[in-house]
Formats: sequence, C-alpha cells, structure tokens
Amino acid sequence: MLIERALNKDDIALLATIDRTERVHECYRVEDGKLVLYPDYHDMRGWPEGESEQDAIALLACLERGGWLWGVFDGARLVAAVVVDNRPVHNQHLLLRQLKFLHVSHGARGRGLGGRLFALACEHGVLAGVDGLYVSATESRNTVDFYLGQGCLMLQSPDPELYAQEPHDIHLYRPFREKGL
Repeated sequence: MLIERALNKDDIALLATIDRTERVHECYRVEDGKLVLYPDYHDMRGWPEGESEQDAIALLACLERGGWLWGVFDGARLVAAVVVDNRPVHNQHLLLRQLKFLHVSHGARGRGLGGRLFALACEHGVLAGVDGLYVSATESRNTVDFYLGQGCLMLQSPDPELYAQEPHDIHLYRPFREKGL
C-alpha cells in the first residue's frame, strides 16, 4: 500500500534510495529555440557519483527556507518524491517557483506517480500564488516528453543562474493560468 506524506529533515537521506535506473536512447538539445531529438545512449544505474550528496545538501537548505517536499512510500521505502523550492524565479514576466526534484523509482514507474506528484507540485504553486513552475529537465527524451505532456513549455530565455547550474538541461516552465488551474 502506497502512503503519501510531507517529507521532513529526517527523510532527506532517503531521497538517495530512489532507484534512478533508466536506459536512455535519445536526448534533446535546443537549437535556434527549438527542441532537436538526437540518438544518445546512456545506461543509468543509480546516482552519478556525488550527486545524491549534493542533492541532500541543496534539498535540506530548500526545506529549511520553507520549500515543499512530498514523498510516496511503499511501506518504509521511499519510491517517489517531489520538491518545490520557495525561492522566486522571475522569468518571461512571470513569477515562478523551481521544481527542484521529481523522481520515481524504477520499480514504481508506470503507476502514474510522476504525473500525480507533478500535479501536486502545481497545486502547491497555485496555492503559493505564483504564475507557474520552472523546470530544469534532464535532456533524456523520456524526461522531456513527460514534462511536455504535463503542459510545460520551452523557456525562450532560461534563468541565468539555473542555466549555469544545468547548461545541458532543457529549461521549461509550466504556466498555471493557461491551463485553468
């Protein structure tokens, strides 16, 4: 039985237990303001070295400044999580909040958890009074196609600070007003 709940400081370390296994066959890049799909194979097993430790530090800081963290547990095991930072991101005349983290464990995929968590993140943003979510998406086709399917749009001009952190990511946003949320 799956249980959803807010994540707290003690749960931060559990985020590294999410199984990110994925075989990537295609990725996107942005050329002349448009998405271009190209073949690129990656056999992702676990977290890249040092990433889960860096994420833990960043997500703890996010929590301490009032960010929103939500998780899905299968028993005691965290199988999916989403994080929305509370720092404002001003872009394209919109006030946005960054979707800082959204992962679903390999064994828990295909159950709609990603869509559910993204919808909850959008609801959180609406309640916070912002215009949308800023999404810095890994360039894999599955990831970008997921966000596009959730109503995300390309940013014409990514936030300079967030772009510097993830220059290979596809920088998107999910507007709230256009979707009637």
